[in-house]
Amino acid sequence: MPPTLVLLACYAFVLWVFILDHRKNPYPSLVLWLPTLWIMRCGSRSIDYWISGNELERWDPIFVLVMLVLGLIVLAKRGSDWGMILGDNKALLLFYGYLAVSVFWSDAFENSVIKLFRPFTDLVMALVVVTEERPREAIMTMFRRCAILLIPLSVVLIKYFPELGRSQAKHWGNDLWIGVTTHKNPLGQLAMVSGLALLWTWRDLKQSGSQMKLQWVFWAYVALTLYLFNAGGGGSRSSTSIGCVVVGAALYLFLGHMRQNAARISRKIVMVACCLLAATLLLLFVGTSPQAFVAGLFGKDATLTDRAFLWNDVIRLGKEHLLLGAGYGSFWVPAIYARLSPEVNNNPAQSHNGYLETFANLGVVGIIFLGLVILGSLRSSLRQLNTHFEIGRLRFVLLVVVLIMNYTEATFPRGTHLWWFGFLVVALSTRRHEATETDEDALAADDRNAQDGEELSGRGAPDQREVPCR
Repeated sequence: MPPTLVLLACYAFVLWVFILDHRKNPYPSLVLWLPTLWIMRCGSRSIDYWISGNELERWDPIFVLVMLVLGLIVLAKRGSDWGMILGDNKALLLFYGYLAVSVFWSDAFENSVIKLFRPFTDLVMALVVVTEERPREAIMTMFRRCAILLIPLSVVLIKYFPELGRSQAKHWGNDLWIGVTTHKNPLGQLAMVSGLALLWTWRDLKQSGSQMKLQWVFWAYVALTLYLFNAGGGGSRSSTSIGCVVVGAALYLFLGHMRQNAARISRKIVMVACCLLAATLLLLFVGTSPQAFVAGLFGKDATLTDRAFLWNDVIRLGKEHLLLGAGYGSFWVPAIYARLSPEVNNNPAQSHNGYLETFANLGVVGIIFLGLVILGSLRSSLRQLNTHFEIGRLRFVLLVVVLIMNYTEATFPRGTHLWWFGFLVVALSTRRHEATETDEDALAADDRNAQDGEELSGRGAPDQREVPCR
């Protein structure tokens, strides 16, 4: 079949699925399309690449600025209690304040200031999501819409447009699958979005009993997502993303199983953490590196595809700016590559570890501030498991997934990165997050009752004979 015809068929299929999704889930506001477009940009390539096939940074900065302005307009019109929101997120605001101040000791001041617009737009878009009337549903809808477009489009580019959907591998290996992204690892992270969105959709389908049409679409996306995760069985698999999806799904189902005993969840989680710590100490006692043990489970070498050499370099060079770091976006400059070890010969643009990336750019102070954000978000989500279970479960699972991912991939705090934005969406705590699942379920029930009433009125009112009072 001609590639152009396949691409047109893909767009038609995606449009049809969007229509189906809207009919089944008409509740989120139209404004939610703003952060949806943003997460689609974060999960794919720059606007310049799609327009002109290069990374000249002409249109992408304009897109970022327009989204920032539109997001601020939306937030200004919502009339939210910003004093309360700021009070609920002091640690995150402190981290962002330090992020902005750090450009003043950067060796590339102008470049760092320009880069700042991206993480700040991430924050504004995340605020748009969490200030929706139903934040849990807004988060799930945004993730689902991202997957609806980018997953089938990635498959089409890989199969029919290899010059766009594949990247030449090093050492004469098989070409890497990249789909709509820039590398196999971002493609795996995009597949993670789809995997988690499908998990939530499966729960909804199981509870509501959907039409066969929706079930067919669901299983089609399951097949496409598994296809991307497998990556042709070659070297394009992202082991980190596969592991994170497995952990996220298991944790999501475990928390669902514990729902009736929500007060005991925190103790169970502490017990699991203690067991993991004991297992780590045992491995060290017998002379085995925990990193090597986990890598072996995924068929990787102990250096995690030479990441260990890179990490040693980042620590060594980062100590030169131990306390404050090099300044936001200022560590990976051209001069740094001549100082890397011979084993690190692929001109990396990031540390492949979010905690080391934060250390390199923001120093020990930045790590402390990030740690406060993480601890506060985990504490908030655990508290919600006892009060408002579904939003707490969603937040806690995504937080854990992002924390694990950042051991081998750097998403902290990289602007327009898919999982930095995803982290912000669940790290932000607002009183709207405290809207109970009972309230959301009641709203959904009211909507369903209204739809049922419309259907009844369309068929004719039922028999309403008076029943005498007894």
